[in-house]
Amino acid sequence: MLGQLIYLFLTLMITLALYPVWISFVYKFHMGEKIREDGPQTHLTKLGTPTMGGLVFIITVSLITFIFNRSRTQTLFPIFVASMAGLFGLIEDFSKIYKMVAFKKEVRKNIFNTFFYKLLLKPWHLFKEFWRVVGSSTDRGLQTYQKFLIQSLIGGFISYWTYFKLGWDYIWLPLIGDVHIGFFYPLIIFILFVAVLNFVAFTDGLDGLAGGLSLFSFGAFWILSTFLGYRALGTLSATFIGAILPFLYFNVNPARIFMGNVGSHVLGATLTILAVVMHREVALLFIVGVFLIDGLSSPLQQLSVKLTGKRIFRMAPLHHHFELLGWSESKVVVRFWLFGILLSFIGVFIGLS
Repeated sequence: MLGQLIYLFLTLMITLALYPVWISFVYKFHMGEKIREDGPQTHLTKLGTPTMGGLVFIITVSLITFIFNRSRTQTLFPIFVASMAGLFGLIEDFSKIYKMVAFKKEVRKNIFNTFFYKLLLKPWHLFKEFWRVVGSSTDRGLQTYQKFLIQSLIGGFISYWTYFKLGWDYIWLPLIGDVHIGFFYPLIIFILFVAVLNFVAFTDGLDGLAGGLSLFSFGAFWILSTFLGYRALGTLSATFIGAILPFLYFNVNPARIFMGNVGSHVLGATLTILAVVMHREVALLFIVGVFLIDGLSSPLQQLSVKLTGKRIFRMAPLHHHFELLGWSESKVVVRFWLFGILLSFIGVFIGLS
């Protein structure tokens, strides 16, 4: 435990020194966050706040882990997946900051207008429409179906590696133990990874919200890994906590920098892989419970509007709903934090049962 605290303090000092430099850099090059126009009006003051703050903590954690905490059986897999998710998030952030213009040819051949061609494209159009409805709408950057395709590649790699390479085909259940589920295992891991990755990104909408919840989640996995004998994963969790603390200092209201997708994707991917490596996927559902509830509210809202024409919430994700009820941003964040702490303790209890 003492050694893990040293890693925590080391990472904290490094990121604390790097964040002022990074904030000045992104301010200088106008890498500011775009604010949704249909969101709460109080958020318009955040327009132009620097983003991609997560890039600092993923680089710091990766370097420290590769140099001092490299474990082939424990840490290399989570860091590799986190790096892939971070690269995807970085591309997504840049695509939103610097709008990409697609040049299309005006000339279209007659075959493109045939009934047969349109019939072939029908499944593709339905696929895009589905993800447009359940995802977050945007007129900048990657579209929802494009994000899902990239996430599927990463999730597919995780499912393939755990099932075919590592031979894992079981889910651990509290009071029961390992339950072999065969080919359903990679399917569950795939769905879990994509869901957590997206829902952490959805929750990153208020100053300090996603950062604080991630801090509690990594704290829960630090406890679990210590009791379950995953020393290297415990050190990795402590390292993430040390990296998130300085970010949270600059991210709480009023935020001087936002996490960006590069940060939210890294956190979502790492939390999921920690649970997978420790075989505590059930505990993960509670540890990241606030992320799941808040994130799930967005596709539920979209589907409700599409199918019934009525809203479930005043605005989705759920944290915006409470803002429109009259809660201040800080009140919403602190209340969500409290529920995050409670669910993290429940997750630890379940993980050790």
